[in-house]
Amino acid sequence: MGHELTHAFDDQGREYDKDGNLRPWWQNSSVEAFRQRTECMVDQYNHYTVNGEPINGKQTLGENIADNGGLKAAYHAYRSWIQKHGEGKSLPAVNLTNDQLFFLGFAQ
Repeated sequence: MGHELTHAFDDQGREYDKDGNLRPWWQNSSVEAFRQRTECMVDQYNHYTVNGEPINGKQTLGENIADNGGLKAAYHAYRSWIQKHGEGKSLPAVNLTNDQLFFLGFAQ
C-alpha cells in the first residue's frame, strides 16, 4: 500500500493535480529541487544489474521511489507497533534481530 501511495509523489505521479488531471502544478523551484534530490537514486540504481544487464536508474525512478517510500512507511508503522506492543520474540536458531528480519522480508 505504501508503495502505491508513494507513486503520487514520484517522477510521474507528481505531474497530476489533486483531481487526477495531468497539469504542471509544482513551482519550477520545486521541480528542480526534486530532480536534484532524486539524482542520487538514479545514480544508485545505475550501478545495479539484473541478469547481467545494467539497470537504467532514470527509467526505473518511479518504481525505485515507490519501493523506497513504501519500505520507509512500512518500517515506521512496524516501529510504531513495537512501541505500543513491545518487541516480539526472536526466531529460534536465527541469529538476526527482528529489525533485520523486517528488511530481509522486504528483500525477499
